[in-house]
Amino acid sequence: MKALIVDDEKPVRKSIRLIVDWEAYGICQVDEATNGLEAMQVIQQEQPQIVLMDIHMPLKNGLDLMEWLHTTVPDTKFIVISGHNDFEFMRNTIWYSGIDYILKPIDEKMVNIAVQKAVAAWKEEQQERTALLSKDVSVNEYRPVYSEKLLTSLIEDPRSQTQALRRLRDLAVLPEQITTFRPALLQIDDSDQALSAKFGQEKELLVFTLLNICNELLREREAGIAFKHWGTQQIIVLLLWRHPDAYTTLLQEINQVFAQILQRNMHFGVGPIIHDYVELPAAYEAGMRALRSRNLLLLGQHIHVASAPVSSTATNDEGQELVRFGEVEEHWKTALLSGQSDVIEQAVSKWMVRLQQNGQITPRHLEQWNRDIERFQTRIAYDTIGSAAGELLAAIPKTSAPNPDKDIFSLTDWKAYWQQSLLRLSASLLSTQTSGQNLMNDVIAHMQQNYNQDLSLYDIAKRFFVSREYISRKFKQTYGTNMSDYLTKIRIDHAKQLLRNPQMKLAAIAEMVGFKNEKYFSQVFKKQEGISPGEFRKQHKK
Repeated sequence: MKALIVDDEKPVRKSIRLIVDWEAYGICQVDEATNGLEAMQVIQQEQPQIVLMDIHMPLKNGLDLMEWLHTTVPDTKFIVISGHNDFEFMRNTIWYSGIDYILKPIDEKMVNIAVQKAVAAWKEEQQERTALLSKDVSVNEYRPVYSEKLLTSLIEDPRSQTQALRRLRDLAVLPEQITTFRPALLQIDDSDQALSAKFGQEKELLVFTLLNICNELLREREAGIAFKHWGTQQIIVLLLWRHPDAYTTLLQEINQVFAQILQRNMHFGVGPIIHDYVELPAAYEAGMRALRSRNLLLLGQHIHVASAPVSSTATNDEGQELVRFGEVEEHWKTALLSGQSDVIEQAVSKWMVRLQQNGQITPRHLEQWNRDIERFQTRIAYDTIGSAAGELLAAIPKTSAPNPDKDIFSLTDWKAYWQQSLLRLSASLLSTQTSGQNLMNDVIAHMQQNYNQDLSLYDIAKRFFVSREYISRKFKQTYGTNMSDYLTKIRIDHAKQLLRNPQMKLAAIAEMVGFKNEKYFSQVFKKQEGISPGEFRKQHKK
């Protein structure tokens, strides 16, 4: 079992953690939160069975948290530990089914008794929930695969729709008289390990249970049918035909049963009302669009209605300009190339703050941003080390991005994923660049041996399998000058040696050290040495 301590005072949280005999009550994980809002996020992420909370806290206080627990996770047991002997607070604790109201300073015995009562109450109710689940699973048999495939074909195969519809009506799966209905798509979060664990990691058993619950309620109200979509493992389709405009109440009732049995609420994407099965594929796509465009920052909202088709412009449903990764791309590039973990963390943190300030994050946005960031990293790698980037990128350990359709959204998970991705690439690039001194030595040796040839930055970069940008920047960092000036110095140094021979003509010397003509050689020589080649020869005549 898990517990959560919610108090804005750290000493109080520490005191509670120390005085409760967690192990005796089977509690193996104890988390902490400093306010009601943070507690809501932790509860959705960690799903503790027991919550010990204060009343007066910033952002969301204890009363807000009680109400939220009562409506969102009613099976969670909570205990109030407060410094205020206020009847209204006590009355609310009773109203929202709190276990106890304990006054500060904290009495060790009273707190342990309250935790023991909370654990016992939760376990008793859990036995009832398990029995109810077992009953529901055993009452219904698996819906015939044949019927589910026919129902799926109404969405996926318009060409066989007429034949499939006739067979479904012959099997009494779909009523003959139904002419108006709408689809609602139940999304299954396949990354929810805690939920999967309830079913022994058996995905089919989970889907079977969800279908049974949906169809029980739909049959009771003669309101529709639910079936597994055979084209995807994450979607259950509900066809609602009785009062399709009043879908909200029905879907909320289904979610209440989910909360009671599974301690979960599911997300539904609702398509438009249609009057012919020919319209079903488009209505299904509208429901999917509603799921893909739901605002993940809105906690507690589980029914999402399709809006107009998503346009190619990057705006949200209110027409507000959405955040583009290009806004921070240069900042991220600087951070990545710095090789400093704190600079990278700061860059990613600013990006996350910008996303929150925008007020809308959808699964579709997360996928787009992730693609943009992957392309950005690939481009930086190739700009930095050229053709060697392919091998470097392939060698970096890959981790999967958080599920953008995850039921319980965590911006922290995405921050950690992007930050680790940048850190790994930065470390790999830094490692490659650290070995760049050997590369620079090889470049200098090549220039010394071939100074009389037509050497260009492109030729040298190509020879050593790096980008022109990287080798130019690395050369300047190492030697304090650019590559062309360094090459010129080598040529002039050799020319000075040759000028000591009075028999050699200037044109021949110019050609021997890599200059195209005598005039240009003389200009460069005078610019570097302050005197002409002829004057240098006179000074060194002996």
